[in-house]
Amino acid sequence: MSNRYLILLSLLLLTLLACSAAPVLAAGGIEVTLTPDREELTVGDLVQLTLEVTHPAGYQVILPKLEQAWGPFEVRSQSQATTMANDDGTETTRQTIQVTLFDLGEFETPELSFGVSDGAGQMSEEKVPSISLAVVPTLAEDDNDLRDIKPQAALTVPPIWPWIAGGALLVAVAAVGGWWAYRHRQGKPFGLAPAVDNRPAWQVAFDTLDAIEGMDLLARGRFKEYYTLVTDTLRAYLENQFGLRVFDRTTSELKDILRGSDLAPEHSRRFLDLFAESDLVKFAKFVPDLKTAGRLAEEARELVALTRPKPELETFFEESEQPPASKVTRQLSYQSGQ
Repeated sequence: MSNRYLILLSLLLLTLLACSAAPVLAAGGIEVTLTPDREELTVGDLVQLTLEVTHPAGYQVILPKLEQAWGPFEVRSQSQATTMANDDGTETTRQTIQVTLFDLGEFETPELSFGVSDGAGQMSEEKVPSISLAVVPTLAEDDNDLRDIKPQAALTVPPIWPWIAGGALLVAVAAVGGWWAYRHRQGKPFGLAPAVDNRPAWQVAFDTLDAIEGMDLLARGRFKEYYTLVTDTLRAYLENQFGLRVFDRTTSELKDILRGSDLAPEHSRRFLDLFAESDLVKFAKFVPDLKTAGRLAEEARELVALTRPKPELETFFEESEQPPASKVTRQLSYQSGQ
């Protein structure tokens, strides 16, 4: 009877030890597999090896970076390791490695070790099981027949006309750009046959001043734009009427230009005063009142009228102190009689 109790007690102790040891093995259990996408290949074929490490959740797998020469294998690529959760509470860390072989025969992957860190920071070393790959020849063993060389592959030559057309287009664009730059540098409008404006310079100035006043810029508070347009009109008049290069010149630079021109000194002074007043509005942010600003176009119109070429009959009367009215009347009558 005592022997039976001893046997039962021994079985009970073994059961308790087994039950207490099972969770430790499960908690520290790590499963490592290396699987190729094929086990047989020819020389130079790429083979993808999938390395999978199944471990408890929270563990970190540290996989090494392989050199290009890994034993007899040549490593072509090695992906980043990814970790995914499993349904049983474990995790699987996965990495793919592409390799190739250049010799015939059967080859085994070299020894590969990696580190595993548990949640407490304890490190352990694990090993990847080796696998075998067979490199077979491309010809069968009994295939000794000689075959003809394959004909040369035909190369498709692209047509050359798109390159010729593209080159001609680029040359044409470059020519047009050079012509435009030349005309712009010479101060001439672009175009082969520009429209001809037969109006005299003073008439163009009058028409432009009328158009500026019709824009109603002062009522909308656009003083700077108004003063700029009026002074540009006068500069264009001076250039076209007297041949003076006054555009892109400051007011101080205009002093010597106007003084050396055919303009009367009084007229030159009035032009300079108008340009100086406009500079205050355009550059010094001075805002005049509406009445003062409104007189600008009138003064510009008066300067054009004073300096424009006079008709021949008006010049004749100015040169004569007392024009003989009877003679002029007879001359007009004689011309009308003709």
